[in-house]
Amino acid sequence: MKSENKKTIIAIGAALLVIVVGYAALIAYTGMGTPFSVVMSQSMQHDPEKSQIGCIDTGDIVVVKDKNRCDIQSYVEATETGYSTFGDYGSVIIYERNANSNPVIHRAIVWIEWDSSSGKWSSPELANYKGEWYSENGKDHTDLSGKLTFVGITQSKKTVSINLSSIGKNSGYLTMGDNPKTNIHFDQASGIIGHPISKDDIVSVPAFELPWLGTIKLLMKGNSNLEYVPNSLPSLAMLVIIILSSIFAADIGIQLWKSRGEGEEEEKGTNRNRKK
Repeated sequence: MKSENKKTIIAIGAALLVIVVGYAALIAYTGMGTPFSVVMSQSMQHDPEKSQIGCIDTGDIVVVKDKNRCDIQSYVEATETGYSTFGDYGSVIIYERNANSNPVIHRAIVWIEWDSSSGKWSSPELANYKGEWYSENGKDHTDLSGKLTFVGITQSKKTVSINLSSIGKNSGYLTMGDNPKTNIHFDQASGIIGHPISKDDIVSVPAFELPWLGTIKLLMKGNSNLEYVPNSLPSLAMLVIIILSSIFAADIGIQLWKSRGEGEEEEKGTNRNRKK
């Protein structure tokens, strides 16, 4: 076998080894057998007309972690702790709706608790919340009733309400997408799901994004939501060009370094011959 072919095989083998080891490390870190999820909708976009690094946009891939490895905090709780993910306070979660629907990736806004013995809703998180909110019982967080309203929440300063008497009676998160135009209601008030999201409903928690990398899959599926991120495909193309250019530049640099070394060795050999 020619030395060039051996080098090629070694290089390919090394690249495959790096990929396999890296993927295994990612599985170990996330605790998920499939640690990637492609974002199919625009519901988490902060800008409804373009993708942004640091936010979850249509066509992004998110790396997801096992929920048991995460400290899930709601938006309300995180305004006190300072915890933020993907451009706003609180955790983004992925939860199941039903067997016939795709999972939903939205932000946990507030945890509310249902006491079946007293027939009352409450939310300990609201005890220290400095934002504006109220229910029909005013600001009594131990007895929420009727319409629960939040004023000026999230990065888009939405005012949202939900009739607590119309949702399923179980403790869990009220959730909502970040998009300031398409997601202006709680999921539980917009028909996405009819009850608060319990810990059992949560599938996983997004850890970080890989921007634009899922756009090819959406393009192949003919997903019309790509119209909300017209800059994603050009950004992906530019990313590929930068990576390939970097590899090409690194290869040229290595070759020049080798040539320089070989030239220096030849010059030393010539000098030694002259001295003789």
